[in-house]
Amino acid sequence: MNNKIKSITVAATFVLFIALFSVTCVLRYFSPAESSDAERRPLAQFPEEITWAGIVDKTVIDGFEDYSVDQFPFREFFRGIKAKFALGVLGLKENNGLTVEDGYIAKIEQNFSEHNVSNSLDKLNVYYEKFVKDNGGNHYLTLIPDKNFYLGRDYGYPAPDYDWLRDKVTEKFSEMNYIDITDMLSLEDYYKTDTHWSQDKILDARDKLAAAMGISDKLSKEYTHNTLEGFKGVYYGQSALNPTPDKLVYLTSDILDGCTVFNYNTQKNGPIYALDLFEGKDGYDLFLSGTQPLLRIDNPAGEEGKKLVVFRDSYGSSLTPLLTEAYSTVYIVDIRYINSNMLTMYKSMKMIDFTGADVLFAYSSLILGTNSFQ
Repeated sequence: MNNKIKSITVAATFVLFIALFSVTCVLRYFSPAESSDAERRPLAQFPEEITWAGIVDKTVIDGFEDYSVDQFPFREFFRGIKAKFALGVLGLKENNGLTVEDGYIAKIEQNFSEHNVSNSLDKLNVYYEKFVKDNGGNHYLTLIPDKNFYLGRDYGYPAPDYDWLRDKVTEKFSEMNYIDITDMLSLEDYYKTDTHWSQDKILDARDKLAAAMGISDKLSKEYTHNTLEGFKGVYYGQSALNPTPDKLVYLTSDILDGCTVFNYNTQKNGPIYALDLFEGKDGYDLFLSGTQPLLRIDNPAGEEGKKLVVFRDSYGSSLTPLLTEAYSTVYIVDIRYINSNMLTMYKSMKMIDFTGADVLFAYSSLILGTNSFQ
């Protein structure tokens, strides 16, 4: 009798599970998730049009497979189980391209895409030729390595050929003063759950840049360290490991507190650190309000008439404030979100002034390898 009850209980539980799972799948079909906050990417949707030709060439089938994986019920729960089992139980070195060493989560990359790098440098060269080459100022260039550079160097992981990338960059911009900051950084200078570096850890790199740019005597040596708890970087959700969040640190000084940032997109002034954005999707947007096409920092304490133009990606958002004290005006350009025609218009309207300005190209290997520029 007991065995019969057990069998009925097991069968009923199984049927109930299948029923609930089926209902959940149906509900998800009518109300699919548009994106994954954890992975910071859009999720695949049910194929819009199902045709016989699409079935034959497998586009419909492939689309349905992507949809079924992305819209799977309790997906985040099962992602976490898979990641912890792969890394913790099976002892694998990576899960979905991510690895963990001493708590630092990083993406394993084999090689740079020569096609993407060449395209990125060609597009960047358009801005150099059009706005920088003959502006009468000093021109500087630095390359910011990803965490995988230090994983390869210190832990033996496969890593892209950074020497090759450096040679491609310096060959393309041979007239610019290249400043190598790779030796000023280490894995510990980056956030554990994010791709970015921590602002308080890059002062040595900043000092090397400043020395080459001749502005060392204009910059602060001491800053107030401000800490915000609960920073969940891009790898926090992508890893599915539920790691301990980072502490985000930003540096302030009397001079930086007196600076204002004009956002050409919103036509408003604001502070260097947009604290209200820390609670948003990406806490790193705190630095210079995140991804903005064109900004201008006005520093009343800077040397009158001394200008700096920084062509940068998100790493430059935390680096640029540490150079600002030496200048009265700093323009910050992100060519992922502004094209050369728009920048020409701003220049003609005297909203950005390249004349006699120091110019710094500061780009991460991640961006150069993804062909993200307009």
